[in-house]
Amino acid sequence: MTKVRAVLAGLMLGMLVVVAAPTAVAVAAPAAVVSVRTGPVAEQTTAPPGPRIDPADNAKANAQKTKSKIVVGVIAALLAVIVVWGRSIRKKRRKAS
Repeated sequence: MTKVRAVLAGLMLGMLVVVAAPTAVAVAAPAAVVSVRTGPVAEQTTAPPGPRIDPADNAKANAQKTKSKIVVGVIAALLAVIVVWGRSIRKKRRKAS
């Protein structure tokens, strides 16, 4: 039963690291700036210039992010298995001596 708990705890910790770490870094939105004008306001008819994001680049970035999450998850799972295996070996050695 102890092994099952240790494995589950390790897997949950690994998933927590993979899923929660990127969302933990959140940046607060800047406060809105209110300007008061006393005359008539001209409406803006064209979109303001800014960067254009290509959907192909966005998909490529998402694919790379997903791949890196999978790699980190596999590494976390392997480390958890190594820890559990090492503890079982230590436990057997203690019983033998």
